[in-house]
Amino acid sequence: MSGGGAKGITHIGVIKALEENNIPIDYVAGTSMGAIVGGMYAMGFSTEQMIAVLKSNDFKNWSTGEVELNYKYYYRNADPKPNFAEIAFRVNKKDTIDFKSTILPTNLVSPRQMNFAFVELCAQANAVAGGNFDKLFVPFRCVASDIYNREAVVLSKGVLGDAIRASMTFPFMYKPIVVDGRLLFDGGIFNNFPVDVMRNDFKPDVMIGSVVASNPRKPEQGDILMQVQNMIMTKTDYTIPKKEGILFTFNSSMYKMFDFDKVDELVQMGYDSIIKRMDEIKARIPRRVTPEETAQRRQQFRDRYPEFKFQKVTVEGVDSLQMRYVEQVFHYDNDVFTMKEFKESYFKLISDDKIQEVMPHTVFNSATGTFDLNLHVKVQNHLKLLVGGNFSSSTSNQAYFGISHQNLTDYAQSSYVDAQFGKVYNGLGLGTRIEIPDQKSWYVKLALVLHKFDFFEGDKLFYSDNRTADFSQGEIYSKLSVGFPVGMNGRLEFGAGYGYLSDTYFLNRATITPSTREDESHFSIASLFGRIEGQTLNHSMYPTRGYNISTTLQAFTGAESYESGNTPSANVKNVKDLWLQWRAKVDRYYPLSSKFTLGAYGELAFSTRSLLQNYTVSLIQAPAFRPTPYTRTVFKDGFSANKYATVGVKPIYNFTKEFNVRCEAYWFVPYETMNRAPDNSAYYSKPFSSSQVMVETAFVYNFKIASAGLFANYCNTGSVWNFGVNIGFLLFNPKFTE
Repeated sequence: MSGGGAKGITHIGVIKALEENNIPIDYVAGTSMGAIVGGMYAMGFSTEQMIAVLKSNDFKNWSTGEVELNYKYYYRNADPKPNFAEIAFRVNKKDTIDFKSTILPTNLVSPRQMNFAFVELCAQANAVAGGNFDKLFVPFRCVASDIYNREAVVLSKGVLGDAIRASMTFPFMYKPIVVDGRLLFDGGIFNNFPVDVMRNDFKPDVMIGSVVASNPRKPEQGDILMQVQNMIMTKTDYTIPKKEGILFTFNSSMYKMFDFDKVDELVQMGYDSIIKRMDEIKARIPRRVTPEETAQRRQQFRDRYPEFKFQKVTVEGVDSLQMRYVEQVFHYDNDVFTMKEFKESYFKLISDDKIQEVMPHTVFNSATGTFDLNLHVKVQNHLKLLVGGNFSSSTSNQAYFGISHQNLTDYAQSSYVDAQFGKVYNGLGLGTRIEIPDQKSWYVKLALVLHKFDFFEGDKLFYSDNRTADFSQGEIYSKLSVGFPVGMNGRLEFGAGYGYLSDTYFLNRATITPSTREDESHFSIASLFGRIEGQTLNHSMYPTRGYNISTTLQAFTGAESYESGNTPSANVKNVKDLWLQWRAKVDRYYPLSSKFTLGAYGELAFSTRSLLQNYTVSLIQAPAFRPTPYTRTVFKDGFSANKYATVGVKPIYNFTKEFNVRCEAYWFVPYETMNRAPDNSAYYSKPFSSSQVMVETAFVYNFKIASAGLFANYCNTGSVWNFGVNIGFLLFNPKFTE
């Protein structure tokens, strides 16, 4: 079976037709996708089981490197940064600096899913065969490429998953792996159709060849991809001498290398082609094996699969202290644990940004009846420079730069400095987090934030002016928190903080004159807080899958000071207050079909905070409803209140996995609306006397490193339409009271 990317799924149709017509298959050999199909057959997979694997969400995740939402360890990824690129560097033993940039990665698909997948897929069959590929359901060979020695490598024993993985490691797309000290790539580089391997190793009476590939055509001057293929790939002989066997060549030019969503079409193409020439095959091969006999022998082989139970864990590639950290994540001591527990621990470990890669291998221990697990761990570089931000058509252009340092011993420590610059938001953040991965994993985190929000009176498309802000909010605060994981997708956090807040605003913009000066309010506030949250969203800006659920309870004590810019006699100092604040949010997405998703949103806020010295500061200090990227950069009077409830729906049409159009509609209901009295003080309306509606429609493309959105937004407060473009990330440090 030749390589050929997704086109190699055709091989399954060939096998299906042969088995249904009693043609025996005694040996299999393949390259790349041919190695995957051949390997699954050799492991005792029926054609129906192979098809099911290739159609599964698991396979999609393996081929794209995307981690399943339920296995994203939110405990370690709850504080995202707005970066779209990073440059890692460290001082090596020769006192020089090594750089590694994610802008130009060595492979496009992360190996993290695949490293686990081949253990789950191949370990049991490899255990039955004892690492000898001749003892599988049928003997098996696959071919990989050693680019250093410029030769094909025939794999006949060892770790079956590594052999198949090496054979299909297409350069630049997937990361190569080391087998027996050799760095191996896709076998198609030197031998994409291993007729010689079948002939030399098995000496069969008759060979059946299935070819879905061809040698690269002569490159043209402007065709870079074909130029690279000609440079990389050695020409393969895609023939079988007639005296040795039968060759089937498929015209699959209408299919692309990564058309893995066309499984049924490709299988059918292979099946139909073989059926048309079945008389020729039967005339050449006199021996018959019924499908029932094949199924019985296959079941006998699979019945020998040992149960997935693990016990002994060994760790390589790290020092003794780092080894203790890894072993504590797999904190099973000498207890037996299941595949599900192994999977959870594996994804917990790779979610740590201090871990670059984990390569798991298993060896069946016949004495204990369990698998021994070996983990080869690579630790991430110590220093990283982060670059990101947001490009916008209005006020929310942002630049982000960050530096992080991470260190792994028997505990994990990371420190960071973040800086953001823009018209709406400027901020500086410093922090450190220390994680202790014992039987009850927990972390302690310290953060210091200095930032300022400037909210403008209006928002114009592609505007350029120097208007002063409608009002500004400056904060400097520090928080100390302790966190604990809640399953794979949640965390519980407790902490305390202290902050100094300063608001600068015009008391009443309707009465501004050239001589009017701004007023200022200052707050010294201490807090205690607790928060529990769960998150599996697939994107931070415009999600289409998963959920985000959180609830936060905070206790505040503080003092308010007010300085009037125009009436000094109105100044007050150190007005004490004590209040509680509770907020809860749910944002969940329900897939209705392959194209339609329905999002549901709900939010509640309850604050016992007293009304402040005037209407304006009471309003801007109240909890605010800001559900979309646009609303994080503007201030809408009608969407702030000390007590409110909000519901929303978000129908989404997915043109592709990355491209969608979404409509978001929200109904905001304050329990009591804040009103302005003639003296600019604040008072409450009667309960439920008003409500607000906001609607936003956006065309969104979610790139791997950022999101782009073209949106139109309407609020019934002032009946205002807004239009804009955002490309990047709008992620700000939270305000102290959030």
